[in-house]
Amino acid sequence: MSELAQLRVYRFDSGAVFEGGLIAAIERLELGKRRALLDALFVRRDPASGALEAVDLGIGGADATLASLLDFRLDSGRRRALTERTLTEHRGGVPRPLIEAIAATLERGGAIFAVLQIGPNATVLEDAVARCGGQRVADEPVEAHALAQVGSELRTAVGAAPART
Repeated sequence: MSELAQLRVYRFDSGAVFEGGLIAAIERLELGKRRALLDALFVRRDPASGALEAVDLGIGGADATLASLLDFRLDSGRRRALTERTLTEHRGGVPRPLIEAIAATLERGGAIFAVLQIGPNATVLEDAVARCGGQRVADEPVEAHALAQVGSELRTAVGAAPART
């Protein structure tokens, strides 16, 4: 890999409001000429039930689109289906044990959003995170092209317990 990727991880407390700003920021990142979004993972605890919700763009296929992210946000049935797919299909995606470890650090309504990108700092993403009530907890260069390759860095960023070996 000629250029190091940037791992950015954001944490949202239970009061965070997601109204589509993150999706719009991802769309802008994908359209930018010098910014390439390599991968993204969103993990949340449902505010009412505490259930794990997750969507990972790294699993590939037809659902790795902005439309799937919009479905995830707006449609509870699709959210459950995308979560199940994220937890069971690993084809390059973040493994289930890591997603569960990330979720274990969250209170009801809390969320983690991790992105891997190349190119200059994405102020559009930083602005969207701030509007949602989130804060950056990690920003580091990594030699990777998928979030599945930076499991230890993700664990450290969110304060998850180390993986058992």
